[in-house]
Amino acid sequence: MKPISISERMMFNTVRLVASDRSSGTGYFYNFVIDNKIVPVIITNKHVVNYNSNETMTFYLHLRNGENESNESYQVTLTLNWIFHSKKDLCFCFVNPVFEFVKKQTGKDVFYIAIDETILPSQKMLEELSALEELVMVGYPIGLWDKNNNFPIFRKGYTASHPAIDFNESGIGLVDMACFPGSSGSPIYILNEGGYKDKVGNLNWGQSRIIFIGTLFSGPIYDATGKLVVTDIPTSNQVVESHTGIMVNLGYYIKSSEILEFKNIIKEILEQGEQIS
Repeated sequence: MKPISISERMMFNTVRLVASDRSSGTGYFYNFVIDNKIVPVIITNKHVVNYNSNETMTFYLHLRNGENESNESYQVTLTLNWIFHSKKDLCFCFVNPVFEFVKKQTGKDVFYIAIDETILPSQKMLEELSALEELVMVGYPIGLWDKNNNFPIFRKGYTASHPAIDFNESGIGLVDMACFPGSSGSPIYILNEGGYKDKVGNLNWGQSRIIFIGTLFSGPIYDATGKLVVTDIPTSNQVVESHTGIMVNLGYYIKSSEILEFKNIIKEILEQGEQIS
């Protein structure tokens, strides 16, 4: 398949991740640009890698066939160094070691489409949004995906708090969306293809937009006693069953601006001349 539309391109932005204990989650490709150097990474939640900076993960990837297209999948299991965010439930790994391993094994390049800082909203851009914006989340809920084609599942929902205002905690927002196990680490976008209306009623027909607002990481559930509890979005169905929790179709996301901490970390690594691996 050769992706054309924005949503088709997002089919190649995420990667299904399976940890050593067979729990699963979602990661996404992101390109940091530092001193004109592109540094590709995969970003996910710390709890997806079991809070283990050296967790062994299985990556479900696409292989490049021809120019800007893919019709072949490949999975690889590797132990990589996951670098943790100082405060938020976020981590990343350098993805070039994965690319190099796959190239050596198959003779082909990994086909992926990374997002970058150009679609990260500034605070001013967030303030220009409405309190109620339609959203798209891309990932692998309940571990489900199109296993024949290695494609993610798209979920739609809405902002449940204004994107420009933190929800109870700095750098956190709330979405009205079904957030099931396996969705941890999923990127959340405002994605409009072919037109959209801004908060003052202006219609932008024929214009598309994509804004990366953040990464899903947790959500409120009712426990067996009826108490409302905020917990990590589980990485396996068994976790949900053990807590006998009832999900309330709300999710907490870490705002996209938080990943800029990783840019500073990578810059320090490059300046110190360390090997990116």
